[in-house]
Amino acid sequence: MLGTLFLTGANFFLVWIPGLIRKTMDEVEALKNADYDGADTLFSTLFSTEAGIVLAENAGYLIGAVALYGILLFATRQTLIVSSRKVEFDMRNEILEKLMKLPQRFYAKYSSGEIYVRATEDVNKVREYYGPVIMYSINTITRAGFVITMMYIVSKDLMIWALIPLPFISVFAYWITGYIHKHSIIIQEQYSELAGQAKETFSSIRLIKAYNRLDNEQKKFEKMSEQYRKKKLRLDMIESLFHPALNFLIGISLLIVIWKGGEMIIQGSLTVGNIAEFLIYVAYLTWPVAALGYTTNRFQKSLASWNRIEEVLDQPIEIESLTKVDDQDSKKPSFGSIEFKNVSFKYPDTTENVIKNVSFKIEKGQNIAIVGRTGSGKTSLVQLIPRLFDPNEGEVLIDGQDIKSLDLEKLRSAIGFVPQDTFLFSDTISDNISFGIEGATTEMIEEAAEKAQVKENILDFEKKFETMLGERGITLSGGQKQRTAIARALIKDPNILIFDDSLSAVDTKTEEAILKHLRQELSGRTTIMISHRISTIKDADVIYYLKDGEIVESGNHQELLALEGHYTNMYNKQILEQELAEI
Repeated sequence: MLGTLFLTGANFFLVWIPGLIRKTMDEVEALKNADYDGADTLFSTLFSTEAGIVLAENAGYLIGAVALYGILLFATRQTLIVSSRKVEFDMRNEILEKLMKLPQRFYAKYSSGEIYVRATEDVNKVREYYGPVIMYSINTITRAGFVITMMYIVSKDLMIWALIPLPFISVFAYWITGYIHKHSIIIQEQYSELAGQAKETFSSIRLIKAYNRLDNEQKKFEKMSEQYRKKKLRLDMIESLFHPALNFLIGISLLIVIWKGGEMIIQGSLTVGNIAEFLIYVAYLTWPVAALGYTTNRFQKSLASWNRIEEVLDQPIEIESLTKVDDQDSKKPSFGSIEFKNVSFKYPDTTENVIKNVSFKIEKGQNIAIVGRTGSGKTSLVQLIPRLFDPNEGEVLIDGQDIKSLDLEKLRSAIGFVPQDTFLFSDTISDNISFGIEGATTEMIEEAAEKAQVKENILDFEKKFETMLGERGITLSGGQKQRTAIARALIKDPNILIFDDSLSAVDTKTEEAILKHLRQELSGRTTIMISHRISTIKDADVIYYLKDGEIVESGNHQELLALEGHYTNMYNKQILEQELAEI
C-alpha cells in the first residue's frame, strides 16, 4: 500500500515536467516576440534579463519536480522490492519445511533436480511477481492515467490520434503472453531434467570414470542441453520480437503527434510548446507500454512457476504426529519394547505387499536379527519403526502404544538408525558424526568414533576430525563410511538401535572388533540387526528369517540350525564359501 502511494506520487510529479517545459518555451517565445525584432536571435533572447528570470523560476520548479520524482521512486523500490525479497525468503522456507515433511513416495516420483529447481528457480520467478511485476503494473496504471489526463487537457483531438495504436498493442500483448506462458512451463520442466542429469553425473563421477563412460555421459548431457537450447531460443526469439514491436507502435504514435500537431500549429490551435509537451507525454507512455510487455511476460513465467510450487505445497503430509508433545518437555523418552501386530505393507503406486501379515514382539533390551534373501522385505520392515513409511494394515507398537499416537520427533529421537545406503554430508567428519544431536562435545564425538572402530582411520588424516568430506563422503572408503554412520547413530545414545546391513563393507576381522565393542554398548538397548552374514547375527537373542515378506522361521542360532530349514541352508552356504576362500 505504501509503495503504491510512493509510486503514484512519483508519477504525479513526473507528469508536471513536460508542462513546465512547455511553459518555459512559450514564455521565452513570447518574450522574444515582444522585446526583439525578427533580426534578433533566440540565443540572445535567452540571456536577456527578463528571460533569465523566467528560465531561473521554471528551472527551479523543474529541479523540484525531478528531485521529488527521484526520492519517491527510491522509496517505492525500498518498499515494493524489499517486500518481494521478504516474500521470497518466507516462501523458500515454507517450501523447505514442506519438503522435509513429505513422504518417501514424493521423492520417488520427482528427481532431486526437479525438486531443486522448484525450491530455487521457481521461487525466484514468483518473487518477480511480488516485486517488479506489481511495481511496473502500478507504474503503468498510474503513469498512463496521469499522462492521458494531461494529454486530454492539452488537446482532446490530438490525444485521440496519439492513442490509436494502443488497441493494437493490447491485442498483440494478449496473443503473445499466452505463447510465453505455455513455453515457460515446458522450458522449466526441461531445465529441471537438465539440472537433475548434471547432479546425478557429478554424484556418480567415480563410477563413471571407473566404467570409462565419460564420453557417453558427455554426449547424453549435450543432447539434453541441445533440446533445452532449442526450446529456450524459440522463446527468446518471441521475447526479442516483443519489445521492438511495442516500440514500433509507440513510434507510430510519435509520427501521428508530429503530423497532426503540425497541422494544429498552422491552424493556431496549439503552440510549439504544446507539441513538445505532447511528444514528451507520448515518450512517457513508451515505458509503461513496454512495461506492459515485461509484466505480462514475467507474470506468465511467475504463474507457470507458481503452479509448480503449488504442486509441492498441495502434496499431502502422510506421516505426521497426531498428538504434539509440549515443547518444554525435553525429557528423553525411554522407549524399549517393539511389537508388530498383523502388519502388512506395500509401497505407494504398487499392488503387491512386500510385508505380509507379520507379527512378532521384541522385548526391551533384546538383541534380535532379521535375515533373508535380497528382496525379502527386511529393510521395508525396519523402516516402519521410525515411520519412514506407515503400514497399510496392522499396527506397530512401542511400549504398547501405536507409534502413530506418539510424537514423531520424540519417536525418532529415541531411535538410532544406520540405513543400508550410507549417506554422508559434504562437511567435516566431526559434523557428520554429531549430525543427530545438538551441542556434541569433542569427547563425545571421539568416543562414538572409537566404539565404531573408525577413530584410528580418522586420526590418520591430516586434519583428523576436521577433515572435509567430498559429496556423499567420497573422501572415505566404503567401510569407513559405514563405520562413520554407525558412530553417528551411537552418539545419540538411543534406546532403540537399527543396523540395516551396516557392516557389509568391512572385512570379517574389523566386523568382529566392531561387534566386540558394540556388545557392551548395546547392553540394555533394544537392537535390531539386518545382515547377510551369519557371523554378524549369530549371537542375537532371536533371529527371524524373512521370506517374501513373511516370517517363516524364528529362534536363536542353535534352534534355527536344528530346524534344518532356510537358515541352515544359508549357514551351510556361507561356511562353504569361507572354506573355499581359505583354500
